[in-house]
Amino acid sequence: MNRILGTILGVACLAVAACSLVRPDSADTPKVDLRGTWLAEDIDGAGVIDNAQSTLEFTNDGRVAGRGGCNRYGGSVKAESGSILLSELFSTKMACAPALMDQETRYMDALQTVRSYRMESSKLVLVDATGKPRLRFSRQ
Repeated sequence: MNRILGTILGVACLAVAACSLVRPDSADTPKVDLRGTWLAEDIDGAGVIDNAQSTLEFTNDGRVAGRGGCNRYGGSVKAESGSILLSELFSTKMACAPALMDQETRYMDALQTVRSYRMESSKLVLVDATGKPRLRFSRQ
């Protein structure tokens, strides 16, 4: 019996985590499903290096993962009603060309400051606590 109850609770927890990545409908904001992989198109208004893909993937279990341009990274995410917090970020430590490392540093720094998100057309925009857009993504 305890095993069945544990399984049911585990499934319920996964369902709640998955739902937290989908912003609910309201009269003035459409439903936003963050789950999946997003490709960075802009970091702090400075664009990105074309073939150095910085990605952000939202999983169904309250986690994020991706590439910073050189290294892989991961962490936790809490997203709800337009607010977002990425925490416990970690990454591999490979060295790349200086331009790639610079982009990755700017990308990871920006990720750690975001506190809200919004959609502009089909683009995901991550915004810091001051209201400054830090990152813009397209769905991959």
